[in-house]
Amino acid sequence: MNTITRNLMVFCAILSAMMFGNSETKVTGEFSSAITFSDSVSFTTPYTGITISGTNWELSTNLTDGEVIIEEAKYNWAITDKVTATFGSQALPYGVAWGLHRPSSNSFVSVPREHAVGNGVGVSTSVYGVGIHTFYGNDEYWAARLSYSLWDQSFGLSVDGNEAVLVDVSSKVDVVGFPITTSLEYDLSDDSDGSFWLRSVITPAFAKGASLLLGFNSDDEVLYGIKYKCSDKCFLTTELSAEGDTSIRVSYSF
Repeated sequence: MNTITRNLMVFCAILSAMMFGNSETKVTGEFSSAITFSDSVSFTTPYTGITISGTNWELSTNLTDGEVIIEEAKYNWAITDKVTATFGSQALPYGVAWGLHRPSSNSFVSVPREHAVGNGVGVSTSVYGVGIHTFYGNDEYWAARLSYSLWDQSFGLSVDGNEAVLVDVSSKVDVVGFPITTSLEYDLSDDSDGSFWLRSVITPAFAKGASLLLGFNSDDEVLYGIKYKCSDKCFLTTELSAEGDTSIRVSYSF
């Protein structure tokens, strides 16, 4: 299938959902553009994404270099009240980096790690704060994540068929009126050399929509910046590195 045909098919699917979808069909989207000041000035490819969802199904796409890319195309089947099976293209149950390519899910301009999706079947369950997510797909590839959540704190352990091992921590705390959201991934795989990334977002109530961004990773890269909530749908983010690079992103959701 050539690029034009694929783009046309996806466009028709989105248009049909917007025009003829029932009351349970929901269409959301977002786009952004960023500029980086370093030794030279560069513009990143703006993110343009649309998500269509309905009863137990979801189709998410983005426009990259003139091509429509399918992020997820999945259907959920509730086997029981506690167990759900997911069929189709879906995010792999590996760490907490999925979705950070979308500006609405990432307070920073950069992404700490590339996300991954796969075609196959996933099974997930959650009981008393314990979550189990598994996936089996093409070429006998499999992945699984075990997590435990309590009081806005979440701990996860992920493994896959390529002998990868990853631990992750997500935390939300309020320190004397300073809400702090923190995410961490640490790779325990033999060939990873202990790679990790850590990012925190501090949002004081008196800051009137502004948040302080702090980040660090195993390459000794320090990130810091400010995110400002212009409205419920528009955000302005500035990210600076220890090397002096400055990135500015404007994003809008609809």
